[in-house]
Amino acid sequence: MFGSHFYHATVRKSVAVFGTLFNNITVIRKDGSGGILNQVKVPLAYGPKQKFLARLNEDLDNQSLALKMPRMAFEITSLDIDLNQKQNKRNKITNASTDTTKRDKIDFQVPYNIGMELTIMAKNQDDGLQILEQIIPFFQPDYTVSIKPIDGWTTFTQDVPIVLNSVTFNDDYESDFITRRVLTYTLGFTMKMTFYSSKGSQGVIKEID
Repeated sequence: MFGSHFYHATVRKSVAVFGTLFNNITVIRKDGSGGILNQVKVPLAYGPKQKFLARLNEDLDNQSLALKMPRMAFEITSLDIDLNQKQNKRNKITNASTDTTKRDKIDFQVPYNIGMELTIMAKNQDDGLQILEQIIPFFQPDYTVSIKPIDGWTTFTQDVPIVLNSVTFNDDYESDFITRRVLTYTLGFTMKMTFYSSKGSQGVIKEID
């Protein structure tokens, strides 16, 4: 009914772009005189925070295999159509084709809000605050990145605003002295992506009468 198979990997690209924003954050530990003891790059992985918190509790007996903190995790939490950004159905997107007598085209596009959740997990307050402070100043409340959503269309780009909606804090330490303490900061984001239909082609108008 809708035509031949197509796949622009929109959600996959959204995950890759979102993760790239936070893949180079570091934490610095200092001594009493202010000298730097060490600098640690914070690991980032895709997955729900519950999975990583469960791993932290499972690996208590084997410290060599235990997850190291601080670390970050992120995941998709929602996918909703953005009616405020919806455009005229007659609007088409065109791009230069390898055939000079034709142009590539996409007939349909629809904007969606992709909910993302980033979780910061740390065992002490200073590590968590260092990570948090390296993120929130860039979102006022949004940060825009440019991507190439259609494979093969090298000149066609899309601006994607990433909006920081909320920041919450939680201390999961509610047990005995053996249980590892985990401080978590949860940041809620919205990515304003666009989904595109399959690529087609149309003839180029070279002259009119």
